Amino acid sequence: MPCIVGMTTDVEARQRRWRRQYPNLDWELIQCELTYDEALALERRTADNRGCRQESGGPRKPGRVWCVYIFYY
Repeated sequence: MPCIVGMTTDVEARQRRWRRQYPNLDWELIQCELTYDEALALERRTADNRGCRQESGGPRKPGRVWCVYIFYY
């Protein structure tokens, strides 16, 4: 099943955005409260390990405000 891994600071908005494109997506939060660099590294590892497309989110923001997600469609 195809999948996308991404990172965001606004989980609800990002999920709404993807749901418009993939109404039946199966969404999972992998981890939150990450720095940008931690989230980017986790996103890359998860995409590589699970064979998913990677979709990094937005400009760098400071602090532990990032979440990494995956969804299957």
